[in-house]
Amino acid sequence: MRHSTGFIGVSALALIIGAGSAWAQEDCGTYQVAPGDSLQKIASSVYGDVSFRVIYDANRDEIGYNPNVIEAGMVLRLPCIDRPLPEKTVQRVPEAAEAPAAAEDKTIVLITGNDFPPFTDESLPGRGMFTELVETAALRAESGQTVEVRFVNDWDAHFETLLPVQAFDGSFPWTRPDCEAPASLSDEDRNRCENYIFSDPFYEVVDGLFARKGSPFTSTLDVSDLAGTRICRPEGYSTARLDTVGLSEPIITLYRPVRVADCFDALMGGTVDIVAIDSLVGTDMIEFMGLTNEIVENQNLGKVSALHVLVHKDNSRGKETLDLLNAGLREMVGSGEWYDIVSSALRRGMMREMN
Repeated sequence: MRHSTGFIGVSALALIIGAGSAWAQEDCGTYQVAPGDSLQKIASSVYGDVSFRVIYDANRDEIGYNPNVIEAGMVLRLPCIDRPLPEKTVQRVPEAAEAPAAAEDKTIVLITGNDFPPFTDESLPGRGMFTELVETAALRAESGQTVEVRFVNDWDAHFETLLPVQAFDGSFPWTRPDCEAPASLSDEDRNRCENYIFSDPFYEVVDGLFARKGSPFTSTLDVSDLAGTRICRPEGYSTARLDTVGLSEPIITLYRPVRVADCFDALMGGTVDIVAIDSLVGTDMIEFMGLTNEIVENQNLGKVSALHVLVHKDNSRGKETLDLLNAGLREMVGSGEWYDIVSSALRRGMMREMN
């Protein structure tokens, strides 16, 4: 099984801190953002155990509404706080040593992975729509708690190793199986129900079925017609959507490659008959692969599912993590910010399809 990790990178930069007498009372210096920087990393390097809000509040007009999206080259004001700041240019230290241990201990670290557009991918604006929703929810909760998101691309490892040993505090985005009907679930989904706790729903998706143009499976009205087919569902994706309608082995043959793209390659190569994947993810991948004239989604058999953040039930910080994110999510929905983030991400996706 492939297991690749991609942690947030940070480059070595100079922090230009002037002598106190050289600055206005509220400003103690400036900082030029480099690729890979985040507000929390900058705050940790400059101030130590201080929330990124100190810098964000002083630069709202420059940064905008989302503190998780800062651009390389942006010059940020560094406000003075009630502690001494260095009066010389200091070099950034490697990431592992840049924040004091006490600050690191307080950080809630969530993991997600790439290859899940438009929801999570480091190449997307804000590292994906769902990543933006989670990071903004953490900010809007106004708990003073720092939340950091890292990328671990082996989705199965989230469940099998990383969350059970509490290497990280939570993972996203995941669907919740029908835990009230365990007899219909696979072992993988029963494990998800028995050992994990889910946040409130952050987003609803349509779980779709894709087939080659001209295939009878593009228009079938009954899932029973799919008996005997070869269905591709990538690793890490719950099979509950298939299991609950009787599409389990040996009724069907299930293929579980690592990447979404592998499923569509198999479909085009005739290795599988159907790709079972979220509608947005599938449509985005088909467009990216240049297959929009070759593959069609069945419009009759889609099923709506919700996406969540989840934590392991044995994680001592699990309840704290979900309470924080749920509170922030409620604030975002009430203020309209949730809609703004989602609509912006979907607009970007539509623009890509038109170009």
